[in-house]
Amino acid sequence: MAERVAKVGGLAVIVGVVYQAFHLRRSGKDRASEGEAGLSASTAPGVEAREQGLIPPETSRFHPVSATEDDALLFLRAMVAAVTADGRVDERERALMVKGLIEAGIDPQASRWLEDELASPADVEELADAVNDPEKAAQVYAAARIAIEPDTIQEREFLHRLAEALDLDPIIRSQIDDMIGALQ
Repeated sequence: MAERVAKVGGLAVIVGVVYQAFHLRRSGKDRASEGEAGLSASTAPGVEAREQGLIPPETSRFHPVSATEDDALLFLRAMVAAVTADGRVDERERALMVKGLIEAGIDPQASRWLEDELASPADVEELADAVNDPEKAAQVYAAARIAIEPDTIQEREFLHRLAEALDLDPIIRSQIDDMIGALQ
């Protein structure tokens, strides 16, 4: 998944997945009836992100350009909290966070912020307190979910607690999980 995320851009994947989840929710469709909508792992390398359906229209508030630096840092904090949920950070998880720092405009050599965040990650309540609308809640959840493959009880429990703290619509959560799972 890290390779696919790198090709598209982590921030673009986060907002694109959330855009699709909200679009499907509002249209009354679910992932099963919609198929994988260009998110399958079999998508050929080099296919543009827009063709894969991962980049929302430029006029959408979900477009990556509409995300602020504060948003990007919030997403990174969610990613750090997710990867530390099981008590260990593997190289794939660390690489995704460094890529996130670069996308947020933070010098990757200035890893002090990352080390501090890894030493004392945000808890789910702190992340939820920084959110003021359902779209941002879904983006924070997507950021956390994209950072990990929830293969431990601790990671699954973290995602559950985060979704509850964010008051995330269960259907949106399921769609985000399905889409990100297809990328992994």
